[in-house]
Amino acid sequence: MQMAIEIATFGAGRFWDVEAVFQHIRGVKSVRPGYAGGHATELSYEDVCSGDTGHAEVVQVQFDNAVVSYVSLLEVFFKIHDPCALTCGEYGHASPHRSLVLYHTTEQKRFAQESIKRISRFCSTPLTTEVLAYQRFYAAEQAHRNFYKNNKKDPYCVEFILPKILLSRELFARKKMAA
Repeated sequence: MQMAIEIATFGAGRFWDVEAVFQHIRGVKSVRPGYAGGHATELSYEDVCSGDTGHAEVVQVQFDNAVVSYVSLLEVFFKIHDPCALTCGEYGHASPHRSLVLYHTTEQKRFAQESIKRISRFCSTPLTTEVLAYQRFYAAEQAHRNFYKNNKKDPYCVEFILPKILLSRELFARKKMAA
């Protein structure tokens, strides 16, 4: 079977959580945390967290579409965070922890919009997930890369990240796929 490498970019809260979940999915070749979806070109973690840059914490996922589909990655994305929650708070719609799909192709855009339409039928409040064209990705600082792998015993990792990893494994087990 020929590898069909694609890229997906998602924002679903803190990139530490999302990075760890996608790193545990068979067919995912690499996951890079970073920033995207805003207007600033010079930025740091602190700048993004201030809300002034318009960027969100995101992950860029390189995956083999012959092993795991973009639709399956979207399913995981929507399961590991609440796409109906307003995480805007003090930031308005430029929250660095907002729900965001940055599509790389028109097919990804269509799949994301179809997923939102399907999921919204089961939500009592509107989904807040933005679907935007991918523009540019800014890699996160080294300290933010592989956060879970490097800090598995950290209370944040145990309380917030590990349950999301287990949830994604359960999702793939039900689908008879390895996570």
